[in-house]
Amino acid sequence: MGQTKTAAARDIMILTFNKDYEFKYVFGKISGYTTSFNAITMGYPFVESISSMLGFCDEVVVVDHSTDGTYEILEKMAADDPRIQLYQREWDAENPSMDGDAKAFARALTQYEFCWQQDLDECVHERDYEKIKWITKRFPGTAKILHLPVVECWGDAGHATGRRHSWKWRLSRNDPSITHGINSHARITDKETGKVYAKEGMSDGCEYVDQVSYDPLPHTGFYTQELEQVRLTNPEMYETCMNNIIERIPSVYHYSWYNLERKISQFRINWDRQWNVLYQKELPPRFPENCNIGETVARLYKDGGEPSDEIKYKYKLKHSHPAIMTEWINENTQQLKATGT
Repeated sequence: MGQTKTAAARDIMILTFNKDYEFKYVFGKISGYTTSFNAITMGYPFVESISSMLGFCDEVVVVDHSTDGTYEILEKMAADDPRIQLYQREWDAENPSMDGDAKAFARALTQYEFCWQQDLDECVHERDYEKIKWITKRFPGTAKILHLPVVECWGDAGHATGRRHSWKWRLSRNDPSITHGINSHARITDKETGKVYAKEGMSDGCEYVDQVSYDPLPHTGFYTQELEQVRLTNPEMYETCMNNIIERIPSVYHYSWYNLERKISQFRINWDRQWNVLYQKELPPRFPENCNIGETVARLYKDGGEPSDEIKYKYKLKHSHPAIMTEWINENTQQLKATGT
């Protein structure tokens, strides 16, 4: 009694019967999408990452550019789960906007109402699968893109870094005007080659942009200027805030900096060159070949950030990691112990 007809109709629309005649909520369908480039060589937990997306996505589009056996593993995963839509393309190492182009291609292949973007060094906690589904019923009306928390693990399972903002564009409406690329403020066109590259430091090459104008797109979420001020000035309070946020809001665990020694190797294998191509500029290597690895790893771990970071600290992570990451974490922890780093 007292329930309006409108509210009653709404509840009927979002409820259905499953085969056991129990009520079941019907959520908006989600297309996950990701790209891979030699994930085995890079040491990414790509199997775990994709498996976590399957915990809440109705499909996962994977566009692979690998030559190291990654594609063969992805083929087996796709054969076992028809929700994985697997494609293969060649990676153009001379294309400054290759990373953005790859993500844009993957996004264009999605079919459902909402899109979830995730990199293969990221994983979603199983406690958040249902929360993400619920967002599709309550998606904000102020923007088409929602940012969510990122837990950037730093050197071990017990710490995350506060060196930069802890959010990332994540869930969006599947609007054809949304794509990935170099934003309009950073775009430079080489008059000789016609290739578009970025002004140094003004783009990572794959942010969310308008399909036509390449203007950056608005987004909404939990992160506020007040929280950013806390991050900059009060690490202890930021630790408390972030642990509370991680408990309440669906978060993505980022493992690229979990094994600091491996991260140094990743820069030398791929990332230094990719940044040089993106900016069409020969930048100093992030970690020179003559640097002492052990000392560098120890300094990174102690500082909670890189020397170039304006703010450097790590905070204690008071929550468990995704269960699906247990084996990967144990293997990497053993590697760190074996090398004494």
